[in-house]
Amino acid sequence: MQQLSSNNSAKQRLGVNHVPLAVAVEAALRVASARGEGVFVIGGIVRDLLMGGTIGDYDLDIVVEGDGLAFARALKEELGCSLREHQSFMTAKLTAPFVEVEGEGVFLTEIDIATARVEQYAKPGALPTVRPAQIEQDLWRRDFSTNAIALPLEIFAQYRANTISLAQLSERIVDPCAGLKDLQNGTLRVLHPRSFIDDPTRLFRAVRYAVRLSFHFDMETLAAFVDAVNGGALATLSPRRVWNEVVTAFDEELASEVIQEFADRGLFSYLPILSAEQTHDAVVALKRTEEMRAVLSNEVYVLANKLVLIVALVRDGRDDIVLAIHEGGTMLQRARGVLAAAAGGAEPTEAADLVAAYALSGSAELQMALQAALQSGGE
Repeated sequence: MQQLSSNNSAKQRLGVNHVPLAVAVEAALRVASARGEGVFVIGGIVRDLLMGGTIGDYDLDIVVEGDGLAFARALKEELGCSLREHQSFMTAKLTAPFVEVEGEGVFLTEIDIATARVEQYAKPGALPTVRPAQIEQDLWRRDFSTNAIALPLEIFAQYRANTISLAQLSERIVDPCAGLKDLQNGTLRVLHPRSFIDDPTRLFRAVRYAVRLSFHFDMETLAAFVDAVNGGALATLSPRRVWNEVVTAFDEELASEVIQEFADRGLFSYLPILSAEQTHDAVVALKRTEEMRAVLSNEVYVLANKLVLIVALVRDGRDDIVLAIHEGGTMLQRARGVLAAAAGGAEPTEAADLVAAYALSGSAELQMALQAALQSGGE
């Protein structure tokens, strides 16, 4: 059986697989100074700071007024890491192996770098074409006001060094879309009325944010959301892109609640990943996997959740959807085995399958088998 437990000690995370946030920021400041470009931090780090929270483990998102790809190449040399470029989108991603350095606190697994840009969509659901722009224009192209907030990198570094206060930091944010006000009011507000139509994956993102932050949609956003769902926007997404959004939800602390909201808000109306008949049992099972999350590796946790949903498709006789989302015949076979085990059949031999079978059945026998596997850390 696969290893069920996980060990994420700070000692293990030092070295080539992660880089300390402080080291990455210092390196980025050196590159920005050398190149003379405006560099900004965006994303979850900025949002959580402004909400008064602490910084967790994130992928650092940087926007460059200038040439983001050239900036990424220079930062790669500073950090001794790998680089993947997406030239058509003017973005890059820095990944392990990073230079081996000591550090503490927050660690990064990736650094995302983008050129400040504007986007145009040739048709709904299509990928955008982009061209360089200033930071304010870049922020206006984003999905929600609370994501359209940027912080100059040097100000972020000063706050991290405790040389400025949160109030002083707030005075230096770039906030053309009034995102700070929405953060304070707990409001999720879409920036453009056609935003959900241009990119229907934002429908899933909106639900994830609303659940994660306990935010509410403003009236215009709710209307645009409902119009996009009822107007068939989801039909412009491939089955694989829908499934990717569902799998992304497993990263959320309240993944079962997110999946329930996907169903309740009609996001499975075009591609029935969960039918009305299967939603309740699947969500109950996902809640059980959540309860076990702390003692499961992330790989096992995600795979078990996938199996729970694929079992729901098998129960509905929708093998065609499993194939359309590119999970393939092997996952279909495993899901059938999980379903049989949940009904009292043979105990699965793979960790994720055992977790999924117990989550679906709640049976005492499978619970005991799972507990034994967790205690032994069995192979």
